[in-house]
Amino acid sequence: MGLIDTDLSFDPRDPFFPTPGAYGVEWGVQVFTTDNGYGIDAASTHVHEGDRITLDTDRYALFGQQRIVETGGVRIEVVHDRGLLEWSITVRHDEPVKAVKLMLRGLSPEQLRAGWWTPSTGRGWAHGVDSRRFQIEYPGPDWVTAWAAVGDEADCSTLSIRDPLVQRQILHLHHPPYSPVPVVELVHVPLATSRSTAYRVPPIRLRLGASAAVADTDFEDHMSFVEGSFGLRHWETRPDVPEWARHTALVVTLHGQHWTGYVFNTFAQMAEALRFVTQHIEGHRVLAYLPGFEGRYYYAYPQYRPGEDMGGAEGFAALARTARELGVRLMPMFGGHGANVNRYPDWERSVLRNDTDRYVELLNRPDWDSDRVGEGDQVFLNPGEPRFRAHLVESISALVREFGIDAAFLDTLGYWFNDPRHNVMDGCKKLAAELRARHPELLLAAEGWWDALSAIFPMGQHYFGLDRDIRKPRVLTRYARTTGHLAEGTPGQGSTGVHEKGFMPRPPDVTREGHIPVVGIVDDTLPAHAEEVAAICRWASENGPR
Repeated sequence: MGLIDTDLSFDPRDPFFPTPGAYGVEWGVQVFTTDNGYGIDAASTHVHEGDRITLDTDRYALFGQQRIVETGGVRIEVVHDRGLLEWSITVRHDEPVKAVKLMLRGLSPEQLRAGWWTPSTGRGWAHGVDSRRFQIEYPGPDWVTAWAAVGDEADCSTLSIRDPLVQRQILHLHHPPYSPVPVVELVHVPLATSRSTAYRVPPIRLRLGASAAVADTDFEDHMSFVEGSFGLRHWETRPDVPEWARHTALVVTLHGQHWTGYVFNTFAQMAEALRFVTQHIEGHRVLAYLPGFEGRYYYAYPQYRPGEDMGGAEGFAALARTARELGVRLMPMFGGHGANVNRYPDWERSVLRNDTDRYVELLNRPDWDSDRVGEGDQVFLNPGEPRFRAHLVESISALVREFGIDAAFLDTLGYWFNDPRHNVMDGCKKLAAELRARHPELLLAAEGWWDALSAIFPMGQHYFGLDRDIRKPRVLTRYARTTGHLAEGTPGQGSTGVHEKGFMPRPPDVTREGHIPVVGIVDDTLPAHAEEVAAICRWASENGPR
C-alpha cells in the first residue's frame, strides 16, 4: 500500500481559522516531529484579525484534541494584499521538527472539480479532477517547481512556495468523511541535515480567482524567485553549455552490455552504427549516448572502464576516433547514485540513509535476471559524501583524459533524498563544479529535471512516460534541454536495451520545444530496421536546431 493511501482513522479535530480577504476559505496547521504529530490546541489560541491575522499559541494537542501537550508553540501570520494571501509559520517543539502541514478548505468547488496542474502537467489533463484524491511531490517529474494552480487556466487559483532551498514539498488533496468539504494539504519537510526544535516555514502564497494573465504573471514572479535562489541561467547565456550542444538534433543511444552479460553492441558495432547514422544526419548534430559501456550495466557500477566483452580500452579508443572523424560527440553513462556493493567495498560510508538515519534508502530494486525477485546487492550512494564524489569525479575525468569524451550522463540524479548525513543537492553542485573546473568544455547531463537540478545540469532526460507537451514549457526551455529516456523502445520490437523495462513501444516522433529526440540501437536494430532508423535521422535533421 502506498503512502498516499495511508491516513488517520479518526477525526483529528483540528481548529480552522478564517482567511483575511477570502470569505469562506479556512486554514489550519499541523506540526510533525520525529516522534509524533500534533495539532494546535484550540483553547489556548489567540487570534488577532484584520487584513493581517496573527495566531499565537504555546501549547499543542495530540490529534483528536484528547490531550494537551505543553511544549513549544506556533506563531502564524496570514497577510492579505490585493488578492494575494501569504502564510508565515514559525514552530517550536521540544522534539526535532520533521514536517509542517498547512491545510486549506473552502476553495472554489468549480476550480476543485477542474483539478490541479503544475508547469510540467501535460495539456488536456489535471490532477484530482472532481476532487479525487491525489498527491504530488517536489522535487520530481510531477512537480518540477513549487508552483501549482487549481481550476481552468482562464479561472484558477495559484499556490507558490518561496523556498530558497531544495526541500520536500507535498501537495495532497483528500475528502475525509469528517470534513464537509475537500481538504488541500501543503506539507513542508525541512532538510534532515539541519533538523532542529525550531523552524520557520518558507512563505506560502495563495492567489484566489486568477485569470490566465494574472496566473501567468504569478508564475513569472515565482520563476524570478527561483532563478535568484538557485542560480538558474537562460539557455542562451549558460557558460556550462558547449557550443556544439546548442546544435544537437538527435541523441543516438548505443546500448552496450546488459546486467546479465548479454552484449547488444561491441564498440566496433557502435562505430558502424555511427557511420550509418551520419549518412542521414550531419555528424556534428549527433550526440551518442553510451549506457552499459562499462561492462555489465549496473552490475559494474561504480567502476567505469570500457567493458572487455565489448572491446576494452582499445576498442573504446577506436570508437572515440571514429566519432571524432564523423563529428559525433560521445556521452558515456555513469551512475550518479547506483552501486554494486561487491564492486565498491566502501559503500556503507556513502549509502543513502533515511531521514532519521535508521536504515538504507533504496531508489529501486530491479529484477535484472528475470527470476521475478529483485537483486540484493544494488544500493544507492550519496554524491554529497566526499569519497564517493571524488571517485565519480576521477572516473569521469579518466575517460576525458584518455578518450576525449565530450559529455557525461549521470543516472538517477533526478531523484531527491533527504539524507541526514550529507545534503544531496550540495553534493550535486560540488560534483558538477569539480568536473567543470577540470574540464570546462564537458557537457553534464542527468536523468530527470526540475528547477534547481536544471541550474546544475543543462541537459536532462524525461522520465519515461512523462507527457512532453507540458503546460508551461518555459519552465524547462528557458534554461535547459531534455532528451528521451533511456527506456524508450528501439525501432522494431521496442527493446529497451540495458534498461530493466524489457520491451516498450517507441513513442512517435513529435516536435516539442526544447526536446531532443532519441533513437536507440540494439543488436537487431540496423540489420532489421535500417530504413526506419534512417527516416528518424532525416526527420531529426529537418526539425532540429542547426
